[in-house]
Amino acid sequence: MTMPDERARALRFAGEVLREMLVREDVPDDLKQQARATLRHYPTEQQLKWMIDDVSRAEGASQLWLAAE
Repeated sequence: MTMPDERARALRFAGEVLREMLVREDVPDDLKQQARATLRHYPTEQQLKWMIDDVSRAEGASQLWLAAE
């Protein structure tokens, strides 16, 4: 079972992978284009922190889906 902090970490790592794809020379242009399109709507690290704060304040916070690492 995935824990809430593991979900947050996975989201952060996924964003890092997408940003890394944009600067690497060995990544094909079509994949760079897909990464760029995904990052347009991907939360920044600060937005992710805000999401975690919002979730923790929500009703039923004892059943967190997302939590700080």
